Amino acid sequence: MADIIGTIVTLVETVQSAVTLYQRIDGLPTQMTQLGKRIERLSPFLSRLESFIKKRPAAASSSLYPGQKQDLRQLLNAINGHIKKATDLFERYEKGILSRSHDLEFRARWVSQIWFSLVENSPEKVQAILDDIEYDRGVLSDYLALMAVDKQPDIPSPNLITSPGPKKIINSPANKNIANSPKKNNLSPSSAPAKRPSPSPSPIPRQDLKILFVDPYHAERTAIAESLLALFRELTLLYRSNTPWRISTVSSAGFFVKNSSDLVPVISSLNYSYPSWKKDFKPGGPGDVPKPEALKAIFDNNWANYPFKNAIKSQISTRPSVGLTKDVFMKYDYIIVFTKREHDNMVKLKEAVTVMTKERQRARVLHLGVYLGGEIVYPTLAKGAGEVIEQTNRHEWNKKVAQIKTALKEFLRQEMRWQMPELPGPEKNDGKQIKDIGEKDPNGVKNKKKESGKDKVNVAGKAKGKGS
Repeated sequence: MADIIGTIVTLVETVQSAVTLYQRIDGLPTQMTQLGKRIERLSPFLSRLESFIKKRPAAASSSLYPGQKQDLRQLLNAINGHIKKATDLFERYEKGILSRSHDLEFRARWVSQIWFSLVENSPEKVQAILDDIEYDRGVLSDYLALMAVDKQPDIPSPNLITSPGPKKIINSPANKNIANSPKKNNLSPSSAPAKRPSPSPSPIPRQDLKILFVDPYHAERTAIAESLLALFRELTLLYRSNTPWRISTVSSAGFFVKNSSDLVPVISSLNYSYPSWKKDFKPGGPGDVPKPEALKAIFDNNWANYPFKNAIKSQISTRPSVGLTKDVFMKYDYIIVFTKREHDNMVKLKEAVTVMTKERQRARVLHLGVYLGGEIVYPTLAKGAGEVIEQTNRHEWNKKVAQIKTALKEFLRQEMRWQMPELPGPEKNDGKQIKDIGEKDPNGVKNKKKESGKDKVNVAGKAKGKGS
């Protein structure tokens, strides 16, 4: 991590300089103000990473595998490039430079509209930097979670790190330094009233997010996670009609599955951090479906017992095993894996696809286990036959479903500001929601779902095809 600490120290200084520059410019257009605020939001995450690596160098180094360290280096370099672009915009705006390439300068606020008309200053260009910095912050946050920085008592959380105060927006005439600067071109002031450039509207949270769950062979963990998100979706739509469900697509795949994959040669030739992490490929296909005993832990109970549950069960039960395609990192917003090893493999694949396509891949690769503080591995199942064996294994799958459900709820809460719908009637106890059917209420009475005509809503038609 020695090379990373040098990079992060320099980057923290660069970001702080950009924030200082942003803070001293009054009367910025709204879109430029949004850019400054996003840099402010990024700054505490970088400061936390710097503090952790300095104070806990050994822990920082051991917290990441080789592929993850390389990915972090590339992330920091990308952030540096995006901050330099933003700094250049602020510097040119402060100095009244419309374009470095055209050597043009503005001297009145109304002329600043022309600033946005040039290609290098266009709202689209500024928005691209906004999007890049927001993406960088999200991935950096993922790495802080992966490195368990939050568990370090002497590493402050973002809301405890001192940052500059709120930006003061002033509707005023042009900056005096700009207004009094000597003429350099034929642009002249006008008696027209001052008008700010048309700002981009405040970003509206996307409602079309796409999620892909991946494990080595597209097996039970992905089926459980995909099913649970589909069920959460339907419950949200049913009981929280005013709360948007921001995910439009949920799917799953296998890292080492050949069926439908055009990445088999790339995956085979990856430089795996450890040789044992490279597994044999399986053919996949229609005959390779999730094991019934795992699906029973999701569907053979009274939780979320509505018609859409059967529709989701039918779809997942017959889902063929498929592999990954080269557009996966552009098609999906989140690619979610279950262990740190799988995360390392996936970021290596992401880099390989970046090199192959010569295009930065946009998907965030998440380790679902960080929302629990551990790994989500397959359960150890008893071998043999008989009722005792079946009950034992069902218990293990029940625990695995509960584990994935808890992690998914936390993922949705942190990333989507989602809350579990408050379920009606029998699923409440003295005004307190009982989260999962089968749990005991505070009086020790097992919670059993009671079906009634009022609670049973026919949404099967609506549910068909959703969540996948």
